[in-house]
Formats: sequence, C-alpha cells, structure tokens
Amino acid sequence: MTVLFTKGKVWVTDDGEAKKLLEKGFGEEYGGKVLLSPEETLFLKERRREFPVQDEKGKELTFEDLMKKFTKIDKEFPRKYIVYRDLRTRGYIVKTGFKFGTHYRVYGRGIRPGEGHAIWLVHCVPEEFTCDFHTFSGKVRLAQNVRKKMIYAVVDKEGDITYYKIERFKP
Repeated sequence: MTVLFTKGKVWVTDDGEAKKLLEKGFGEEYGGKVLLSPEETLFLKERRREFPVQDEKGKELTFEDLMKKFTKIDKEFPRKYIVYRDLRTRGYIVKTGFKFGTHYRVYGRGIRPGEGHAIWLVHCVPEEFTCDFHTFSGKVRLAQNVRKKMIYAVVDKEGDITYYKIERFKP
C-alpha cells in the first residue's frame, strides 16, 4: 500500500486500498487516486496497525509527526480532530463542511456521500468561544436552508465534547 504525504496533502495511490477506503466513506477520488483529509489520515493512522504514511523522501511518518504537520497548517486541527474521531467512532461518516461555512457535514449511520444527504453541519469551538448573535443565527439559518441541523461541538480543555443542536423556532 502506498500512502504519500506531499505538499500538505495525503494521497492513496494503491488501487485496491483506495477502493476499500472509498467504500468505507473515507477520501475523495481524483484521477484514480484518493485524497484523504488530514482528519481521515490521522484517524486511519490511529486505528489501523498497517497504515504507513510516507513523506516525499520515503520516510514513514508517525501519528505524532502527522499531528504536528497538520497543526502547523491549521491551528484548530487538534480540536477538530477530537470531534472528528468522536463522530467517526460513533459510526457516522464525516466530511468537510467548508462550502457551508462549518467544519464538518455529518451523514447518518449507513448513509454514504452521494447516496444521501448529510443530516448535520458541525462547527467545533473551544469552551471559551464567543461570537455575536448575528454570526450565530447566520449559521443556523444556513443549516436550515440546506435542510440540515446545526450542531456546535464545544471542546473543553480536557478534550471532552458537548454537542449543542441549535434550531430556529418560529412561534
């Protein structure tokens, strides 16, 4: 199996392995190769004994090496990874939600991207997070406009997560 970390991206070039990962809801296919998100890469590295990720020089990268590299690219990465891992462990397929202005879109159990729609938009914040009401309500309205529920995943200093589902109510 070949998993290559290059220019901040992780590619799976082995056809058989790429197909297996896609079937399990990991990665996006690009020209016969599969591009993994940083969260997917770290989750697979943590969960599977045989998931060798190599840099451009052929050096195998450890879980800690990858965490440092991804955190250098995105300072919020450790917090986002805690939420990603929790949702994935609970059986949900989790994809990036950038086009919705959130960290993730989450598919219900048994639903794959392309076969159905995400049920939640999840935004990961630290427990000391603050924002104005306009920003907060904007995310909720966007989620409802695309027929999803808005979830705020609040991560405390110990790494515990509290999920808050926020809905707009019209009396």
